[in-house]
Amino acid sequence: MHSADYLELDGGLAFVETWPGRRETVLCIHTAGQSGVQYRRVASGLAELGFGVVVPDLPGHGRSEPARGGPISDLSWYSNWCMRLMSELNLERPYLLGCSIGGSIALDIATRISDELSGVIALDPSGVLGSDGSSPRPPVLEDSGSPSMRDRTYFGTIEACGRSVPAERAELIAQMHCREDWHITVSDVHGALTHDIRAALPDITCPVRILTGEDDYFVPPSRVRRIADLVPHAAFELLPGIGHYPMEEIPDFAARFDGWVKDFAGVAS
Repeated sequence: MHSADYLELDGGLAFVETWPGRRETVLCIHTAGQSGVQYRRVASGLAELGFGVVVPDLPGHGRSEPARGGPISDLSWYSNWCMRLMSELNLERPYLLGCSIGGSIALDIATRISDELSGVIALDPSGVLGSDGSSPRPPVLEDSGSPSMRDRTYFGTIEACGRSVPAERAELIAQMHCREDWHITVSDVHGALTHDIRAALPDITCPVRILTGEDDYFVPPSRVRRIADLVPHAAFELLPGIGHYPMEEIPDFAARFDGWVKDFAGVAS
């Protein structure tokens, strides 16, 4: 039975949705500035396939209360928070599924507790290689001469969807994304631009699959390929016609996830 409730964690209330299952639990981690609503269709599909599912809103996102110190610009902070959530919910050897900063957070967690995970599916991870050059400027919000933040979100999301995505679906994704709080988003993005875990990636021992949309507007596939190459045993997959949000763009995403983790079992055997 699906449940949605608030959980006291780190002195604040976190909104968490859960589905019980007979198979391993999948912890789903959303993208920068967004919330667990990005998994609204995928979660029920995974549950129908027998997986347990946990979908949290990170602090300051969606229906979760903000972090005590304000917006977070350190993805490792989110990783620690997710690990505390896993402990609070007594998750045993979950799969981690994350997109964009969510994929980066999943990989970060795997560098620390690989032996406690069944595997990682990282979609378009955006915060792994650090600034890869000069340090980014501190995050700032719009000035009076710039387009509205809502317009940036709307048109940016439309552009970030892959060419195989029907216009009606891309429109829905963009409309849902417009609910974000840009004070949170700019801090998340700064975290992605400065998060560097390259040295730790070879320490990951659990199964890993890293995927990228061929049409990703935000994270070039070549950059994601570089990340995959740093995890010695990671499988890499390019998704034709897909952009930055595979779990929202691909209609049969839950079935594909099932196939990916079955591949994990084949490798392990």
